[in-house]
Amino acid sequence: MQPKMKPKLHKSELFLYFGVYIVYIVYELWVLVKARHKILAIAQYEFPQGWSFLRSRKDDTNDELYAFTEYIQQNWYWYLFHLAVVNIVRRYRPQWPQSLTNAFICIAILMLTMSLTSMGLISSLIASYFFVAKLQSKIFVWLLSIAWMVVMIFMKSNKRLQESMGYMEFHHVMVSLCWCILRGCSYSLQMAKSYKSGEQNAETKYALTHYLGYSLYFPCFTLGPFMGYHRYIDPLVDYKEADICVAKGNFKLFAWHIARVGFWWLVLEIALHYVYVHYMALDIEAVKVLDTKFGLYAVGYFMGQFFFMHYIIVYGLGIAFAQYDGLNPPRKPRCIGLVHNYSDMWKYFDEGLYEFLFTHIYAELCNKDSSALRKILSTAATFSFVFLWHGHYWYVFVWSVLNFCCLVLEKIVKTLTLSSTYNDIMRHKVGLSEGGIQRLNAFLGSQIFIPAAFSNCYFISGLDVGNYLMGEAYLGGWWNYLTLTFCTYCFFQCCEIIMHKRYTQ
Repeated sequence: MQPKMKPKLHKSELFLYFGVYIVYIVYELWVLVKARHKILAIAQYEFPQGWSFLRSRKDDTNDELYAFTEYIQQNWYWYLFHLAVVNIVRRYRPQWPQSLTNAFICIAILMLTMSLTSMGLISSLIASYFFVAKLQSKIFVWLLSIAWMVVMIFMKSNKRLQESMGYMEFHHVMVSLCWCILRGCSYSLQMAKSYKSGEQNAETKYALTHYLGYSLYFPCFTLGPFMGYHRYIDPLVDYKEADICVAKGNFKLFAWHIARVGFWWLVLEIALHYVYVHYMALDIEAVKVLDTKFGLYAVGYFMGQFFFMHYIIVYGLGIAFAQYDGLNPPRKPRCIGLVHNYSDMWKYFDEGLYEFLFTHIYAELCNKDSSALRKILSTAATFSFVFLWHGHYWYVFVWSVLNFCCLVLEKIVKTLTLSSTYNDIMRHKVGLSEGGIQRLNAFLGSQIFIPAAFSNCYFISGLDVGNYLMGEAYLGGWWNYLTLTFCTYCFFQCCEIIMHKRYTQ
């Protein structure tokens, strides 16, 4: 990526922007820590006693974090089993196909940990994509994907199925099926493209053993992240790609990555004793105990930060194993405190999912020379898939629509601000300097970022809390919105400066 133009700003401005940003975050954190006593007083939930040395109760109300913790407690030794088998095969049977090893490990684990119903669902989904892939038809792949997503919608409403499987197994199976749909799509669509282009080693790359090893790669099977088929297969069959994977077999580097995951998990566990944003996401009355507007914005900001930390831990585990096994997984999520263009949230928070959406949906429907209307319709089709894949819930629909609108607006503003006509008018007609134009662009960008950031509250907390926070932002009075705009503008400028420095380095 090309480095952006260096922001032409005064040093005093930089101190102001970073000063406001730092003070804003510290103040928000202080407000939330102080609010926990009020939440404990009004909450209709008995928070468990946390770690004794922290002398505070713990917020354990986040279902995803609870499911992850339970999964690790029940399956940690299977990760060690995977590690041991991989190392034994690598040392004593180096000629043994790695994909076959991956498939054997995961099948053995699933047979020992899951019910026949769960095994049947997973096997049916994986097998269906393999047979459809043989048709080399993208239409049939998408029809199969829609069919499986509809089946999952009915499964979620089937209480009897949930009771027979148990809550935790049902949750893990549903999540695993979601990931398997993406893997099946990626394998099938890339296979169709390879055969159509006449790729020479297509038969080797898309063999059944590789497909099973890819679909049943245990460290990423349930917890993610999603790896496109090219990220899995290229290091296995392309020696040039394999040479790039410097982490393969490097146990010290693997241990360091696992230690970082453990560190952030520890930080999150400690934070949950003092900041109750997970409970606030469930109970709007807990949000209302905050008596300042900036306290409400603190809820939105730290909801996002806790969401980020959760996926740094969850994805970090799978990424560490995949790199050790010589694969090319996507990068870990980027901190939301460094995301000011909302398109970057999609590109860099879940890089594997973004690659799938862009490659197999958006880029298939349009290209850089397509009309603006076609690009907008392609974006709409992409978010339609996002909505269906995440579930048919109203809060997901609202989140998807808001994301779609904000990304379209961001694209319009970027196209405008990069045009020579706009810059000529700003310089010669309006009389703005380069710094003035940059400030104006940052102001315009901050106005798009505000609703985009609050849209995440719908995804994390649901309609009630999302509507309340969005309403307070836009209907809380002109002074409130002016101060929100100023703080967001400072945040936007800080991110511009930091990201410019990263690009140039």
